[in-house]
Amino acid sequence: MTVMRAPVYLQVMSPEKVLFEGNVSLVRFPGKKASFTVMKDHAPIMSLLNRGHITYQGEMGDGEIPVSSGFVQVRNNKVYACIIQKLL
Repeated sequence: MTVMRAPVYLQVMSPEKVLFEGNVSLVRFPGKKASFTVMKDHAPIMSLLNRGHITYQGEMGDGEIPVSSGFVQVRNNKVYACIIQKLL
């Protein structure tokens, strides 16, 4: 069971649909230069994403979303990821 800390709003979308939308305590991304984790009050950032998985700990449990490429924006405890999914 995940213990919910201060929430961060996360939305992960592909060209076809919204893949996840909700509050999370943390989210990990496969950044272009290195993987990184976002939690409450993270500094604003934009990053390209590499092939891998976006993982998160949310109100409804943990999750994982495969990603081939994309980008993420973090600002004011809101995280938006636009991704392309292909077979990994």
